[in-house]
Amino acid sequence: MTEPNLKKLGSPDFNAEKYVKELTQKCVGGQELQRVRNKIQALTSEASGALKKNVYQNYVQFIDTAKEISHMESEMYQLSHMLTEQRSLLAELASTSILENDNIKENVKESNEEKTDDKEKESVTQEQEEEKRRRTLTTILEKVEGCMSLLEPSSRSLTHEGDLLELDPVENTALQRCHAYLFNDCFMLTTWIPNRRGPMRYKFEKMYELGSLAVVNVRDLGSVKFAFKLLAFPDTKVFQCSSNSSKKEWLDKFDQVKKARRTQEQIKREGTTGTERSPSRTASIDSPIGNPFLNEPDFEGIEIPEWVLEVAEELDVLLAQRHHEEALELLERAQEFITNLKTPDHSLDNKILDIKQKMDVRRRSLVDVLMKELEVSPGKSLQGGLRATRRPVRLLKMLGKSSQACDLFLQLCSSILKIHTKHVKREGSTTVYVKHLAAVVFSNMAEMTEEFLRAFPNSPPCASAFIVWVSTEVGIFTSHIIKQLFHSQQTISVLAECILTTRTEAEQLWDYGIDIVYQITGAIRAPLSRSLSDCRDKLVDAARLRAAEDLWRPTNLGTNTALTKTLNQYSDLGLDLSGYTAGECWIELTNNTLYFVKMYLTLLEDCLKLSSPELQYNLDETLFDVFQAQLKHVEISIRNENKPEAKKFMIKNGLFLLNDLLPLVEKKYLTSCNFNCEMLGRLRDEFCNIKKITTPITKYSSNEYL
Repeated sequence: MTEPNLKKLGSPDFNAEKYVKELTQKCVGGQELQRVRNKIQALTSEASGALKKNVYQNYVQFIDTAKEISHMESEMYQLSHMLTEQRSLLAELASTSILENDNIKENVKESNEEKTDDKEKESVTQEQEEEKRRRTLTTILEKVEGCMSLLEPSSRSLTHEGDLLELDPVENTALQRCHAYLFNDCFMLTTWIPNRRGPMRYKFEKMYELGSLAVVNVRDLGSVKFAFKLLAFPDTKVFQCSSNSSKKEWLDKFDQVKKARRTQEQIKREGTTGTERSPSRTASIDSPIGNPFLNEPDFEGIEIPEWVLEVAEELDVLLAQRHHEEALELLERAQEFITNLKTPDHSLDNKILDIKQKMDVRRRSLVDVLMKELEVSPGKSLQGGLRATRRPVRLLKMLGKSSQACDLFLQLCSSILKIHTKHVKREGSTTVYVKHLAAVVFSNMAEMTEEFLRAFPNSPPCASAFIVWVSTEVGIFTSHIIKQLFHSQQTISVLAECILTTRTEAEQLWDYGIDIVYQITGAIRAPLSRSLSDCRDKLVDAARLRAAEDLWRPTNLGTNTALTKTLNQYSDLGLDLSGYTAGECWIELTNNTLYFVKMYLTLLEDCLKLSSPELQYNLDETLFDVFQAQLKHVEISIRNENKPEAKKFMIKNGLFLLNDLLPLVEKKYLTSCNFNCEMLGRLRDEFCNIKKITTPITKYSSNEYL
């Protein structure tokens, strides 16, 4: 059998199914097939590695080819420039005649000089300047890589160029060396090419329009000297010059270019205005324009002030310096001026439209900056809290972005609340943790409500959004509390204490007209009902177990001091046991009865803490079932007891529960809930005959004793 190889597996006529069939026929046993399989897998890995290597080599060749093409492109530009110069030189040589004599030349020259006027001289000068301008721009094209659109504006000319060092605007550290070009309409920034080939020396980075560019002088401070700052929203760049004279030259050139640009726009505007407003000689006297007798106002004197024309540049400077109030005031002032400006002949419509478009762009930029101040990002510090949002929220409302400001404000509130709750560590008992957590959550929500009402007064849509936010945050809090509290090992006392604390803390929002207690109660209703049911079952089972072990003996406290202490404890609970004492240390009540009194009063207190209209039936049912289980134990014991003294003692314990404990329970229930518990009243009717229970008569099976 031939071993598999790449030549055979990679042949054009290779058939995989046929090859597999041949292998199964020729191979003997599974071990040989496994060996062939491993061999084929090794060939696959080898072919894959060779393919990756070829791809990498081709990719490297592709990059080298792209670089060569770029260099060839620059050389083609240079060759084109040389051909243009040669063509102009040949044209000059062709216009020169070598057949005429000197006299004819002089005559022709004199005649040409006589015919040439000032206008032709001016055109020749303009052609020379245009040729010089194009040569300068072409030279820049040969040096800078990636600025193909430099020749597109026909009026673009170079004003100044030089080397600069770009600094970090925050840390003032050096970033990179660059070479800058200042034109009459823009500012181009280029970087040095480290490993250059051919005439290309710089690489195009960015170009800024002069209309959206502001230049600010930077004072010498520390290691930062001879620097100036360019503000082109949203970019802020700082450049350092080589000397003070270089810096002064850059600033002067920027000033000259900006002044020339404004002058050119003013001349263009005045020319357009004069052309449109010049009255026609053939104008009809009936028309309002040509009729001098109509009392129409004279609009020829209307001009746009310089501050309105420069409002875009001024706004860029204010935004870069974070003077947002001044920027908004300038926007409103410019908008008011444009709104009140009346031009019935529509002579300034194009100019006003351009100003409006620039103002709209700056307005959107201002909105974006203010919204970014309110946005929550992973690295953003929230140390300022909600007070830091007052300024951006107020400005966004003035810009007509109340809904966006409200959404961002609520997102920030959620983040702050989440951070504060994470700081609450679960240490100690559950009651302490829930108490601390509820205090943190609802105190922060109260502060956030106060800030919200201050930021968005008399705003129904924002108020609705805030109520929805409060409901969502309360839902998150209650779901967390439910996970922490409601489990099988939790006692009803802990639940009552935690829920009462949560309700009390939530009442802080009542002062602001927000009631969320009902939401908390509704969220915990189902798990609390299950907990109450489990507690009731446990207490009923415990009562039955104690009933089976009850010996029905008076309680011996050992000493008179212990008796006095016990009487004081039950007196604090509201029960007077002085009528049930005997001797110096005896109480004519069983340990089971005394234990039940304490347990039931504790249960009553917990149920009253949990009292709410939604849970009232569950609470009443729990109180009724537990008390009923204890009374049933007493009743059954009395019925089954034959000794009169023992029965009398049992009846005394039962009457204590009905006549002393039950009225106390009903009184506390009425004081807390302001109404009587009907289920507890049924206990008195159901067990009113405990005192009337008699000893059962013994029946004999035969008449032997008759």
